[in-house]
Order: sequence, then structure tokens, then C-alpha cells
Amino acid sequence: MNQTSEPLRLPLTNPPESSVNAQGQYHMANFDDHDVQLMAHYSTVVCFTITDELDRVKVWQTTIPSLALSWPFLRHGLLALSAMHYRLACPVDRQIYFADSARRHLSIGLESYIPHVQATSAESCAALFAFATIVPAVCYSFLQAIDTELEGEDLIDQFLYIWSYLLGPKALAQEARQWIHQSEVASLVSLRVLENIIPDLAHEPKIALETLLVECQPRYQGPFSEGEDISPDWQQQQALRERVEHYKHAIEMLSNAFPTSTGQPAQLGAVIGWPVFTSQAFLDLIRSKDPLALAILAHYGKALHAFTGFWWLDGLGRRLIEAVYQVLGADHIHLIQWTLHDTAAPA
Repeated sequence: MNQTSEPLRLPLTNPPESSVNAQGQYHMANFDDHDVQLMAHYSTVVCFTITDELDRVKVWQTTIPSLALSWPFLRHGLLALSAMHYRLACPVDRQIYFADSARRHLSIGLESYIPHVQATSAESCAALFAFATIVPAVCYSFLQAIDTELEGEDLIDQFLYIWSYLLGPKALAQEARQWIHQSEVASLVSLRVLENIIPDLAHEPKIALETLLVECQPRYQGPFSEGEDISPDWQQQQALRERVEHYKHAIEMLSNAFPTSTGQPAQLGAVIGWPVFTSQAFLDLIRSKDPLALAILAHYGKALHAFTGFWWLDGLGRRLIEAVYQVLGADHIHLIQWTLHDTAAPA
């Protein structure tokens, strides 16, 4: 049974006023045996559930906890994720205790993180980047385990809310690029440039994404001849052209979230990072519940569903597809037929 119908909104709790000092550091004295237990659980279990890239597992297992000894906001992020994972194996009457623990740690971590991110330095950038990467995983874990009654527009809006936290790693990677590439977490920054790989995809996702691209085309007329009078109709058509470009870019970036025809699987990072590689205009189209943007979103749900083995994503792809299905009108359901295959909830 869902223990709360309140969707995740951060900060969730307010730490005691004396717990965070002027530099945004949380005193070690506030860490109890429960926190020590959670950190041990992170280092022995949780660290292996964050990525599917073996060269990054060691960083999450040893480097990040080591950084967390010096940067309390990062330690709180790790403790929040560990508490949510620990909750999975708890008796029902103890689950809310660990959920509350995760909320508390994440709230304190965010409050402590903000002053540091506003004055990023070579010393802090690695810990900041690691924390910014952890936050979306914690948010997804809340959505996966606690906010189970969210559906339709509410669930879509919650995904958009979580995606706002994905901008943190992107902004840090851009603004502190040189520092991060010289830091202990350099291997967490992907050097791969995402591009359109639709022609190289396995048959089913290739056909599905090509079909979405075709759906983009009838949405505007043209081209207009040079020198034609600029009228309201022309301006409307120009706006539609720009919208089509946002659709196409989102679809092309989504191609990186599916396996290729040679059997190369998609990587978790490409799936989680897809919203960052689209445009703000496209995310606004989702927010406005534009039908084609929602259809593209359902295909993202299909890609996400392939990673349901990750505990903090379990079932979220399926729920996202179902949410789009609930919102789309009957005239547009045909756009997501492929995403509905093999993603139904177990009976």
C-alpha cells in the first residue's frame, strides 16, 4: 500500500537550525550509528547499483565515499540513496522510518550543497558533481517506491520535476569542465558525443523512431519563397517549423537509448541523460501535453523500461508509458502502440 500520496517536493524537511553552519557543512556529531550502518550498506551494496559501466563502479565504491568524508553534503546524498535501498528489504512497519531518513538526509544535503555550488572551486567540483549525479537517483527512488499512486499528468509532471535536477551535472560539467576532467571523478563524465544513430538501431526501435520522424513532417507546409510577405500565417508556420526541429532533435537523441542492430546495448547514462540532451523548448512541449511530444516521451518510457532491473528505476518506464496513454486522446494512441508491447504491469 502507498504510504503517502504526496509527490516528492524538495526540500522535504527542515534540519535543525544548529545543524548546518555558515559554510553549509553538517557537523559530524550529528551522524549516529544508524548513519554509519547506512554508509556501510552504501559501500558494500548500493554503490554497485548506480551504473552499468564497470569502469565507473570503482569510483562509486571507493572514490565517492572518500570524497564524502570531506564534503558532508555528498555524504548526505549517499546516505539518502542507501536509506531508500535499505528500505526495500525492511518489514513494512520499518519502511517509513528509512523513507523519512532518506528525506532528511536529502534535504540537509541540498541545503548544504547550494552554498558550495554557488562558489564552485577546483577543490569542491568533484564532490559537487557526484552529489548532483546522486540526487536524480534518489528522486527516482522516491517516485518508484513511495509515490506509487501518481499517474497521468501528475506522473508526467513529476518526471519533469526530477529532470530539473539533471541540469546540475550538465551545468557543472560545462562550467567546471577543466577542473572535473582533472579530478577523481573524471571517469564519470561521458566523453561520448550523442548523435543520430537511428539507421544503426535494432529493427523494432528503428521502425518506431522512423515512424515518429514521419509524424513530424505533416505539421507544417512550405517552404516559403524568399521575399514573401511575412504574415501571421507565415509566422505561425515558422513557429511550427521550429517545433518540428525540436521534435526531430529529441527523437534523434533518443536513438542512443536503444540497442543497435549489432547487439550493442544502450547504456544507462544515455537513457537517464536523454532529457538533458533535448531542448528546453521540447520539455515545454511535454509540459503543455503536446501530443507528439508525449508520444516521444512514451518511447523514452520504453527505453527506460529496459532498465527496470535497477531498483531505483523499477517499473518507472511502464508507469510513464501508462501515464502518456491516459493523457493522449484517442486520435493519437496509434503513435504509442509499439511502446505498449511487453510493458504491461504483471497481473
